[in-house]
Amino acid sequence: MYDEQIVDFRNSENDMIYGSVLLDDSDTRILLLWITIYICLLVNSVRSKSFFIHSAVVNGKKKIVATEVNSTASSFRNGASATKEILTEPKSAKFEIPLSSADQEWLGSLLYHPNESDIRIRKEYRQLSKEERENLNLAFNLLKNDTSVSLNKYDLLANIHARSSANANAHQGPNFMGWHRVFLLMMENALRQKVKTVTIPYWDVTLDEAMDKPYNSIIWSHDFIGSGDGVIKKGAFGHWKTQFGYGYLMRFLGGQGKLMSKENVEDILSKSRLGEITNPRAEKKFNIEEIHNDVHVWIGGQMKTIEIAAFDPMFYPLHSFTDCIWTDFREQQKAKGIDPTSDYPEFYGRPTHSPFAPMSLGSVMVIDGISDIWNQYVHYTPRPSCNETYNGCISPYIKCDISKRKCISKSRNEVELENHSSKLKNNDIMPTKLVQTGFENNVHLSKETDSEMLYISNIQLINISAAVGYINFNKISETSIAAHKVVKITTISDVYQFYSYLTASHTDLINLLLFLIYLRQFHFKPEHY
Repeated sequence: MYDEQIVDFRNSENDMIYGSVLLDDSDTRILLLWITIYICLLVNSVRSKSFFIHSAVVNGKKKIVATEVNSTASSFRNGASATKEILTEPKSAKFEIPLSSADQEWLGSLLYHPNESDIRIRKEYRQLSKEERENLNLAFNLLKNDTSVSLNKYDLLANIHARSSANANAHQGPNFMGWHRVFLLMMENALRQKVKTVTIPYWDVTLDEAMDKPYNSIIWSHDFIGSGDGVIKKGAFGHWKTQFGYGYLMRFLGGQGKLMSKENVEDILSKSRLGEITNPRAEKKFNIEEIHNDVHVWIGGQMKTIEIAAFDPMFYPLHSFTDCIWTDFREQQKAKGIDPTSDYPEFYGRPTHSPFAPMSLGSVMVIDGISDIWNQYVHYTPRPSCNETYNGCISPYIKCDISKRKCISKSRNEVELENHSSKLKNNDIMPTKLVQTGFENNVHLSKETDSEMLYISNIQLINISAAVGYINFNKISETSIAAHKVVKITTISDVYQFYSYLTASHTDLINLLLFLIYLRQFHFKPEHY
């Protein structure tokens, strides 16, 4: 335990007073040491490090202690476990590459806001059409492969987030929202130089947080943003290399951190002032920056570290989401009679978050970040929501969980099974032939009569599928198994009817049923389960 004392310098004839305690020669030496350390740390502060300097009694001896309480770097993690991270994370100076005239000219060309002839609509990632998603991936890769500037265009812009000047402006203060809004728009402008119709979708993290196993979300697939179990090897971002020696793009979902929940968003939107949802004054439960930090850590890989996070394309949909929340927050402010363009906190912490400090993005100042000009013509589609009477999920990759009154992302397995079932439904010849063949050769079922009742439980289907070597045995949906649905088959018309009215959670059952009939292995005794 530390026994801390507060410093108060006063003159009293020949003595120096430390609080209410007279300082002897030993204490004077400690005081001089204190001043020396303070000067050294002041020099270090140029590198944006902050320390809490205090005296303490350690093992019975008075010592001067310097505790680092803020750093430019490093990990998005906070708390006691962050110390070890800081020691092993990269140094900001590593990213201070000189900018050529071509670099500066191109970066400057990105610093503009849309107008009425350039309206941007940002959708939830899973609500993009296949063409929109492919165009987005194409634009990212065209930037990545454009080496007309230092590094390449994608990495040069991403490196802005790593530079110490921008880093100090962008984090741990109320300018977090404004800085990232401008930076997000710069990336969107860059993407639109390659594919004119592209906008950066938002990743509604709450749709994944509500899943039992969010790391299985469709978002982490080759058709979307890439895998999350190590190096990304397939899809649009397969084998993307990170600059400065940090290897291939990789993620380690769910190892640490946590995803933003619907309740987190509601907490943020319950407040009225920017200072109530940002550092340095906001409580953790309402602090949008700290809540977003947890998501970075949950993703892992490059996203876990501030300096290299923007090299992962998922950085931008995540920040599009935080910007979407801030947009809703500002609309609520207007409804309450608060002008969001003048709502900059009086207490802002770091000098780099002072209203008239440079934002380190061109000539933009911090106070400019809360102006309406940046998002006046940028619109977000409503975040997916649903309840007993309304379904606003509106995507083949999102479903409504009525019990939770939430939209939830579908898993990769669910989407795969649905795609497989869709192929069967689009080719009615195959299921019809399979059913007819099965009934013609199976004495336990009748085409014409309903005298024989057959009840088939999920467990039976699973067991028999193993016996006949059904290739999709391991892909049976957890939802269907957990529900213990009972399929009642009496005549061939029941099979057709069941097939035509299938829900997403039953597609695995009907495909398995057809497969078993086809193999003539469908020999159950007529009984209830």
